[in-house]
Amino acid sequence: MAIILMPVSVVGQDKLAQSKGEASVPDYKMLVFSGSDWCLPCINFDRQVLQNQNFESFSELFLEVEIADFPQHKELSKDVIRYNEALAEKYNPQGYFPHVLLLDKDGKVLTEIKTNKRTAEQVIEQIKLYLPKERVEEVSVSLILMGSSFQITIVVEKNKGLAYLAESVNEIKAIEEWLSSWKEGSITSNLNNKAANRPISVSDEYYQLVQRCLGISELTQGAFDISFGGLSELYTFDKQEHALPDLAMRTIALAHVGYNKIELTENQQIFFKDSHLRIGFGAIGKGFAADRVRETLKSKGVSGGVINASGDLTAWGNRANGDEWKVGIPDPDNNENILLWLPMENKAIATSGDYEKYFMSDGVRYSHIINPLNGLPVVGSSSVSVISNSAEMSDALATAVSVLGVDFGLNLINQIDGVECVFIDNNRKLHFSDGLQTYAY
Repeated sequence: MAIILMPVSVVGQDKLAQSKGEASVPDYKMLVFSGSDWCLPCINFDRQVLQNQNFESFSELFLEVEIADFPQHKELSKDVIRYNEALAEKYNPQGYFPHVLLLDKDGKVLTEIKTNKRTAEQVIEQIKLYLPKERVEEVSVSLILMGSSFQITIVVEKNKGLAYLAESVNEIKAIEEWLSSWKEGSITSNLNNKAANRPISVSDEYYQLVQRCLGISELTQGAFDISFGGLSELYTFDKQEHALPDLAMRTIALAHVGYNKIELTENQQIFFKDSHLRIGFGAIGKGFAADRVRETLKSKGVSGGVINASGDLTAWGNRANGDEWKVGIPDPDNNENILLWLPMENKAIATSGDYEKYFMSDGVRYSHIINPLNGLPVVGSSSVSVISNSAEMSDALATAVSVLGVDFGLNLINQIDGVECVFIDNNRKLHFSDGLQTYAY
């Protein structure tokens, strides 16, 4: 599991619905000097930042946005022209465009906002550094969702966090209702029961998720496969001693495994080519849910947060004090011993390993991760952590790299742009992908 560095106030689930408080009047102003019909950087800033939904939500909470426009073709009233010229004389005598300033309620300039090639999120982070720390806080909730421990932590204006947390919890519960393979009536259960008889219609979101899963299966040559479910019934991962199932049992189970037996047909329908094939999303579902909640919170203007789903973790923005989030990779034998810290600037990390779910057989420790290619549980990888821009991708690739092993796994990671990996073998030796070699020691 990955450990996030974030001392926060913890909110109980029973208090989630008690959020209250009115929106405060903004004490800050972002003054934008623009040439709206001739200045290309001004036009880009307007489209990419001012019209961005995340920025609009953030500005509603924290600041007023005022645009002093100096167009060349668009007509303005004389009063507006005089007003804008007075602002320019005071705040932009040099005549720069775009020129963006953050002012306090008394009109004092706090900082100039950098705009060149800045995203809405980067502009928000510049502004956040000047907000009073008492205006924002970190709030968190921890509970069991999707059969796993979830912790959601967000940086929000005081008295606003509980409502956002409640919405996040409800969103994850809704995802579980249609994604779970053990909930009767879910889309997955419906497919497992009927998709071998005829193509089954599914939602666009579900269809796209399955399509991405099949793409990852292709990428990993089958090391990641959502159809491995039948194999898991052969094993009990209770940390006790068990005999391995014989080759005949594994062969029978393997005959009904294979992502190439899942067919995506037209009109968002899915068909199984094997009547015994069963799918499940245990190796990607938590990452998918974490990504979904993160995007929902960002769309509401939550500028920073962490969603940790039992080691499948995504982070964005900064902490309430302006510091960056950091993730610790712990010693598989002792979670309190952090082997290294990694910055998590708008990144996601997922960790798989044999430290929590496993069984022993003839002195060998077998992970709960099953190789879909031979039907055997994985050995040799105590911990695999994959860092990418998506918790869903990190989740799936952490499983795949565990299956592939250190050499083939890291070779795969090194071929994927924007993805890195820390692999801890069962001798507790750390191996790093190319982009993390600076951490090697």
